[in-house]
Amino acid sequence: MKDSPGADDQERTRGKQPEGPTVWADPVDQAGSSSTADPAVASWSLDDLMRESAGGPLPLREPRVVYADDEEDLPRRHGTGYYLSLTAAVLLVVGVVGGLVLLTMQRPERPVAGDATGVQVPQLPPPSESGPQSTTPPPDGDPLAALAAHALSKSTVAMAPVTCPLPRFDTSDATQAAFYEAAKVCADDGFNSMLRAGGMEAAQIPVVTVQDGPVNTPCGSVAPNAPPRQCKGTVYMTPARLRDVEGLGLFPGKYFGVFLRTYASAVQYATGVTGLFDKAKAAPGAPADLAARLNQQATCLAGVAAGAMSGQGSVDENITGEIRARLTSTDDPPAAASWLTKGFDARQPSACNTWA
Repeated sequence: MKDSPGADDQERTRGKQPEGPTVWADPVDQAGSSSTADPAVASWSLDDLMRESAGGPLPLREPRVVYADDEEDLPRRHGTGYYLSLTAAVLLVVGVVGGLVLLTMQRPERPVAGDATGVQVPQLPPPSESGPQSTTPPPDGDPLAALAAHALSKSTVAMAPVTCPLPRFDTSDATQAAFYEAAKVCADDGFNSMLRAGGMEAAQIPVVTVQDGPVNTPCGSVAPNAPPRQCKGTVYMTPARLRDVEGLGLFPGKYFGVFLRTYASAVQYATGVTGLFDKAKAAPGAPADLAARLNQQATCLAGVAAGAMSGQGSVDENITGEIRARLTSTDDPPAAASWLTKGFDARQPSACNTWA
């Protein structure tokens, strides 16, 4: 090992001082232009670094410049471990690349989420004139048996408490319309949860407020001064009738009671009870009070809803008292007070089985 650079080395490093242990630079010729020689690497001699002096640590020395084309110096600069590490790194990179290529070629054949699957949506048949039909076959010779066996007549699922916030009330057409829309939200919540728990489908009940003029429906025209009614599962409320003809005044519970009973009639249609009623009415020897029983069941179901809402939200004792006053006094079926109380107390459809 040389203690100091030779003449050739001095010539090659003239005018160039390394700035640290490892410096890459282009040698400059006498004319100042860059040569095409390989970059230089400045390093300390491995023998110098390994040697210890008796007096303490070795003093720092000027690094010796070694060029990449000095092949005899490469093992001394890097050592065998360097090349082993380099070889291992190359093999690792090759392995990773090979693995990625293999995964790409053998990726699982699975449709991406969101791809069209071509599912055909079944088309539901249009509702019949009498509404959805019950799947329970009527027993021979007893037109009331199928009505009594219907889920809406025998379900023992109680309607869960319903918090019903109602808006400020006055008798104008527009305010009544907003009042009925809020009442619909409450009725939807109460009836649909009860229907599903009783094994029936939720009922979709639209609500229409007749204000400026007659409205044409599949059941005929409904005028603003006509009684509220349901037609094929849609509720038609008539503010002018309740305000001007009946004179219900500023008692929101009375309007609410009419709404709940009309909504219950729409539920009878949506669940198929009305269709069974039409069949029973057309059967030989049908009882003469079938229509009264249908109305009694609707009144009782209105009592079920009133019982579930009582004491919740806006439905206080005044409202429930006004519901009872209206549904047991005007166009009420026989024994309306008794059926309303049964529904209010039990909150179960089975309490309203007027067919048994």
